[in-house]
Amino acid sequence: MIIFAADHKNKKMIQRIQSVYLFLVVVSLGAMFYFPLASFIGGDKDQLILYIYQLVSEVPDSSPAVPAWFIYPNLVLASLSFLLTLTSIFLFKNRKLQLTMVRFVIILILVLIAAFFFYYAVELEAASGIAAHYEIGAYMPLIAFVFLILAYRGIMADEKLIRSSERLR
Repeated sequence: MIIFAADHKNKKMIQRIQSVYLFLVVVSLGAMFYFPLASFIGGDKDQLILYIYQLVSEVPDSSPAVPAWFIYPNLVLASLSFLLTLTSIFLFKNRKLQLTMVRFVIILILVLIAAFFFYYAVELEAASGIAAHYEIGAYMPLIAFVFLILAYRGIMADEKLIRSSERLR
């Protein structure tokens, strides 16, 4: 689906709806770097706040009970997903490569979601002894996943339309 064309004489496709969806994925993944993912506050032990790039202890003069490298897998998955999605926005002329990159990012986002909700939150709950309170940053990969599925469907629709028009020639 074409949203607008820059030059009506050349009829170049500049912006498609799936590019908008991919941009919204980039925005939601970028928001993960600004908002906390979870907080573990309460009790008499550490009060921790988990960001995608660091784990912060709210208790003065204390450090988290988990090692510093604990957050690196989530950080790498989020950064790689962000960069691949940003790259795939500009691959609108090569739909097959764009489709492959979107599939790969969908897998990365699913791994990111699984790693966060089923590993990181459980490990930090065990380390701190306090239940996790999920913050807005934890839901950003879920939002990104929905927009990735919408973008994937849009790219597939374009590919189907191109194949049907080539059959008519």
